[in-house]
Amino acid sequence: MAYRVIQWSTGNVGRYALRGIIGHPDMELVGLWVSSDAKAGRDAADLCGLDEPTGVLASNDTDALLAMDADAVCYTATGDLRPVEALQDMSAILASGKNVVSSSLVPLVHPAGALPDFTAPLEEACAKGKSSFFTSGIDPGFANDVLPLLLTGVSERIDTVRVQEVLNYATYDQPEVLFETMGFGKPMDHTPILLMPSVLSLAWGGTVRLLADGLGLALDEIAETY
Repeated sequence: MAYRVIQWSTGNVGRYALRGIIGHPDMELVGLWVSSDAKAGRDAADLCGLDEPTGVLASNDTDALLAMDADAVCYTATGDLRPVEALQDMSAILASGKNVVSSSLVPLVHPAGALPDFTAPLEEACAKGKSSFFTSGIDPGFANDVLPLLLTGVSERIDTVRVQEVLNYATYDQPEVLFETMGFGKPMDHTPILLMPSVLSLAWGGTVRLLADGLGLALDEIAETY
């Protein structure tokens, strides 16, 4: 029996998640949330580049989707610049009895190390809805924790674990993150959000803690250098 899944958003991450859900033999797409009236009413296939219609129409009616019978919600709406709203969304979904998998709030890749402001509402919602919550991704996520831990299994000894991101951001279709968070196009003396104190630790600290846990190490500190 297939898991009944709702996809929440069709942005840069959401449309790929949507394709994955539609094509997965163990999943049945039963709902699709979108943020704009322009997308509402369109078939899910049309919003992720697939040819064959699914019969599932996108909706921006949050209450109707929360009332729907579903096993899980894949929540990929942006959380970097709207963390409070993302937490409220996911808490409401969890409280409605649906499990949530997400890539939106990156500190939650390691809940034990995240601020209580992030975890407390979700824990309360999980208890109310008897649901579960899981956050991961590629970065932060797989490339920072699972892959390095996998590689340690074929290493005789470990002196340093270094994870670097090399990316052509010319193709990164998220102007708010590029220009406001990262500071592309700003004057050289401008301090972008990403380089403000503690922001790097907020975003990637969870993956460092996960890696340390996987290696059985206790961290002295997480230091930031620019």
